[in-house]
Amino acid sequence: MEWETVPKPVSSGTFVWVAFSLIVAAGSVALYFAEWVEETIDDGYTAEALRYPYLAAEQFLEKFSVEVRARDGLELLDDLPPEEHTLLIASSRRSLSARRSDALLEWARGGGRLILLASELWEDSLAGSGDRLLDDLGIRLFELNDEEMDEGQTIGDDEVTRNITEIVLDTLDGVGLCGTSGSMSQVNLRGQEQDITVSFNNRRFLSYDGDLEVSYAINAAGPQFLYLAVGEGEVVVTTTLNLWRNRVIGCFDHAHLLRWLVEDRPILWWLYNTEMPPLYRLIWQRWSIIVMLSLLLVALWVWRSGYRITEKSVEQEPLRRELMEHVDGVARFLWQQGEADSLLKAIRRSVLGSLHGDGAEAEVEKLLSGLSARSGVSLERIRWALFAKVGKDTSSILAVVRQLQMLRPHL
Repeated sequence: MEWETVPKPVSSGTFVWVAFSLIVAAGSVALYFAEWVEETIDDGYTAEALRYPYLAAEQFLEKFSVEVRARDGLELLDDLPPEEHTLLIASSRRSLSARRSDALLEWARGGGRLILLASELWEDSLAGSGDRLLDDLGIRLFELNDEEMDEGQTIGDDEVTRNITEIVLDTLDGVGLCGTSGSMSQVNLRGQEQDITVSFNNRRFLSYDGDLEVSYAINAAGPQFLYLAVGEGEVVVTTTLNLWRNRVIGCFDHAHLLRWLVEDRPILWWLYNTEMPPLYRLIWQRWSIIVMLSLLLVALWVWRSGYRITEKSVEQEPLRRELMEHVDGVARFLWQQGEADSLLKAIRRSVLGSLHGDGAEAEVEKLLSGLSARSGVSLERIRWALFAKVGKDTSSILAVVRQLQMLRPHL
């Protein structure tokens, strides 16, 4: 007997797996020999960077072991940091008292490093700017008007620039976001072998008429940056802090300048607001315990008052009018309406009803005669008490009521 071999047909499932394996193998080979290119995608600023424009500066200084402590308000000036630290005041100082201004200068003379943003323009009419710190140091802030900016005027004379050290004006072109050629300054920092490039994109400029050792940084508008040796410390004055914002701190040597200012000191105190805080905040800062105790006493008083009111309302029954008050009110109403006789109907009806008559006139007369004999009251008096109209005569009404009450026992 001979056996015949019949080929087994290929199932559709096997074909699918073979095709899938070939596709995976081809894709793997393509990925292996493909050329990889890295692309950097800018996701924009984080939410924290949008809220804090100097976040990049703070993170940059942390890499050099410089801690940045941001503060808001005047508390820091009442208890100044150690003189080994750096203090940067980034706001107007018009509200600073003479005591605080003098204390800041003494702190700098004792070895502190004070960085100030010049924000108050010099007023010739007032012979001052309102900023006691800059006025006492002999530093003035001016601003070019539109006409001077259009003309490209450069401010500076021998008096202003007599103490300038290591300044070279740069002529860079086309710097875009980081500045313009007129905003650029070349500055030689102490202990640095190479000049640094900084962009002060500002129409304001400084002048100094004191006798301290000072270094300048100048652009086309005029002096933008002053470095003064004050006693054992230093005072740095700048027309702008924008060069350390998130957007432009990476331009040129802006970050390097900030690091040079603070690198030899462990902590930078960044004071944003030196305006007088609201009254409620001052009260809370100085007398927070008293405020809390006062609020507690008020809460206890309110609770106690509410408890007493609740207790009275539960125990006290609702007030109701007495029956006689209603009777008196109805009687007064009838009296005012001229129906005084109706007030006697009830008592007269009770007397007549007690006689037990059938209502005939002869029978009524007979009963009245009997009542007169029993009570000793004349028949005419009884008729008057039972049938007479009294009107608004108060005395007559009282007499009728009195007479009827005397007849009741004899019914």
